[in-house]
This record gives sequence, C-alpha cells and structure tokens, in this order.
Amino acid sequence: MKAKRLLMTVILIAGMTSLHAQNADNKWGIGAHLGVMEYNGDFANQFYSFQQGYAVGASLSRYLNPSFDAMLHFFYDGVNSNDLGKFGQATWLDFYSHMYNLNLLAKYKFNNGYILKETAIIAPFILAGIGGNLAKTSGTGPSGAFDETYINPNIYGGLGVNLRITPGISLAVQSSLMAPFNDKIDGWYSPASSSNTAEIFLENSVGIYVTPGKTKDKKKDSDGDGVIDKLDLCPDTPAGVPVDANGCPLDTDKDGILDYQDDCPTVAGLKQFNGCPDTDGDGIPDKLDECPDVAGTAALKGCPDTDGDGVIDKDDRCPNTPKGYKVDRFGCPVDADRDGIPDSEDACPDTPGVSELKGCPFDVKAIIAKYNLTMEPILFDFDSYALKSVGIEALDKINNALSNHKEFGVQFDGHTDYVGSEEYNLKLSEKRANSAKDYLMNKGIGGERIRLQYFGETKPAQDNRSKDGRSLNRRVEYNLFELGK
Repeated sequence: MKAKRLLMTVILIAGMTSLHAQNADNKWGIGAHLGVMEYNGDFANQFYSFQQGYAVGASLSRYLNPSFDAMLHFFYDGVNSNDLGKFGQATWLDFYSHMYNLNLLAKYKFNNGYILKETAIIAPFILAGIGGNLAKTSGTGPSGAFDETYINPNIYGGLGVNLRITPGISLAVQSSLMAPFNDKIDGWYSPASSSNTAEIFLENSVGIYVTPGKTKDKKKDSDGDGVIDKLDLCPDTPAGVPVDANGCPLDTDKDGILDYQDDCPTVAGLKQFNGCPDTDGDGIPDKLDECPDVAGTAALKGCPDTDGDGVIDKDDRCPNTPKGYKVDRFGCPVDADRDGIPDSEDACPDTPGVSELKGCPFDVKAIIAKYNLTMEPILFDFDSYALKSVGIEALDKINNALSNHKEFGVQFDGHTDYVGSEEYNLKLSEKRANSAKDYLMNKGIGGERIRLQYFGETKPAQDNRSKDGRSLNRRVEYNLFELGK
C-alpha cells in the first residue's frame, strides 16, 4: 500500500505542473522514467493493481517537426504473479520475469500548432512503434517448474500527457501497452489449455525530460523591425525598412530586388536597371522607351523599324514586309491590282490573279493541270449513248473544276463510227454529247456554261476499217473555255 500511495502522489504532483516540449530550437531530449509494468495473461489480469514494485527506464527523443518526435525508449521491471489467489487462480501457480524492453517509437504531439499551440502548457501525445523484449522468466505453471530466457520482437503503443516545469525540464505521465510475439513468458502455453491467453504488459510511468540547449530571449528584436528574433527570418534588416510578417524587407513586385533598393518597386524589373523592367529586352528601360513592348534602338528612342522600309514599326501597319519590297506610306507592300499579292511577288501585277499562279489569273491550261484533266475522249459502246464508268470519272473531274471556277465552261463534241447511215449517226453523236451535258447539269452546272457540237461519222479519230479504230471513234471530246471569250 505504501508503494501505491507513493506512485499516486508522484502522479498527482506531475498533474499540477506544466510541460516544455522540444522544439525547432532545442531538438534533443533525454528522459528518466519511474513506474510499473503489469501483467495480463493466462494467470490473471493485474492491470492497474500496482502489485509489481517499482520499475525504471530511460529515453532519448529527437524533434522532427511540430507534429512528430522520434523516440528510443528503454524500460525494465520485475514482473511477477504473486498472490494470484486474489485473481481467481490457484495459489500454487506463479512466475517471475525480469523484463527488458527497448522500442523505437513515433510520438504524435497534439500541441502542433493545429490542435493546440506549440507552447501549450498541457500537451497530450500518442506513441506507437516496434521493438524488442528480453524476458528472463521462471516459476511454476500447469506443466510444472520452468526457467527460460526469451528474446522477442514486440509492438508498443500508448498515450500520455506532457507538462512543463521549467523551459528545459518537463514531466510526462504515460500509460502504454507492450505486446511481445511470445505466449510463453508466464510458463502457461500448453496447447491443451482452453484458457490459453497471449501475454500483454501495461507500462504506467512518470518521466522527467531534460531538453539541453540555451533558451533564447523570445522577445528580443535585434534589428528593431517589430518582429522578435525567434520569428525573424531576416534579423539584420536595416533600420526603418518596411518588413513582412517574417521580418524580411518587402519585395512588392517579387523581382528579387527589395523595395528599398528598387527604383520601380511595384513592377518586376532587372538588377542592372535598379529594379525597373525592360519588357522588350532592347537595353532601354521601359521608363525611357517610347516603344516599351517591342525591341528597338537607342537612336529611335527604343522603337524599331524591323523591316527597314523607312516606316518605324509603331507607325507601320505591315512591320514585317520583306526587305526590298515597294511599300506605301503605311509601310505595306504595294498591290496595284488588289488581288492580295504584293506587286513584288506578282507575275501579273496589273491583272487580279491567284497566289498559286503567282498573281496571274486562271486559264484553261492552269485548270487542266490543277484538276488533272487528261482530256482523253469519253468513249461509248456500239450504237449506245449511255455513259460508262470511265466516262463518269472524267465528268466528275470536269464538274469539280467548273464548280470551283465559275468563270469557265466546257464544250462537248459528239462523234460516231461509220456503221449506219449518216443521218442516224448524226443523231447518235448528238445524243452522246447530251449525255455528258445532262450528267453535269444534274451535278449543278448551269446549261449556259455547256456548249455542244456533234459531227456524226464525219470526223473519225482512227481508221474505221478496224474494230479498234471504230471503238475509238465512238466518242465525245471536250475542251474548257473561259466564259465571255
């Protein structure tokens, strides 16, 4: 009972004090711990019975960030099962174990600036990690006397609260569970036992931490900028210079040149111009440049004449005119025929044309070449004026050309071989020419753009005496023409 009263007194005294946590200024902490390690297993549950006597421990911790510390934690206790009759077990069962426990832990702190202030007086925490356990144990179990030594990995987790005493000394009240990967420490591990329970140990302790390091004067402001040294990232700022919340001189335009050294503090600029910009990079700062957005020359007060046509760019409606082109008073190339092709590039400068013909207008030869017209006759079967597939393909090309060039038309000339009467063949050649015309009109070509001629058998292309010659004479020939000519 005296031991229990002493431990409870220490815990109550700790609860009346306050904590100084490790921080970015003082990262290392060492601790000493006093408490008990209590047993729960096959024999009994002795948690919070305080029957084990005193135990001791030590720890080394390292500040990582406002939320986390890393900790190396050691603890020793002599765990025993004396007086088991109080817990409903046979009094002849007992064991005693020297427990040595070493763990690497992560410590999550609630005084991290998000939940509680880092300078909070009371600071709860959570511990979790892994480690190793050395247990030298002996006693009497269901299978008889035993005396064993075990080395086991274990998991460890707990919670507690830190309380500050002085800036360099703090107390911690902590309760943690340690679970070794071993069910043999209490000597009760018979597979036949229906009550076999894995051992878990409860560590209750009070610790005292010492944080080495010099305590800084939190209120000192060496450069007199209104930001104390502890929070000042620029502690040597010249007197009278405006600063931000971190104590650093303002750089309003974020150009790396501090406002008190910047001739243009509200506009990002260059060091060589004392913080003023040179937007066009011509070596003339914008405040002296009459054309600040376009690179120029000092002789033209920063304005360029990019194309060298005698008209400076700010007055030049065509500032990229190729060198040597004849330009008007606005700096644009002269286009006498207004076809969009400068006279300097126009092969027909006095006649509107197209770019693909270097400024000259389309003619029949140009259209034939552009649309790949073969000008081969459209052939027909004997005594027929029905179009064949090859003829349709030729007519589709003609339709494409005429659809894109409204100023042109087509002439179809109908022919036959000499088989049959002249009168019959003349009618047949007319029908063949009309077959071509009708096809184009059905495609949308106006009849006024189509001319017809028909010659019957009077203009053979080949000798009618041969079969092949006659097949080539059954034809419609075509030619393009320019309307109005």
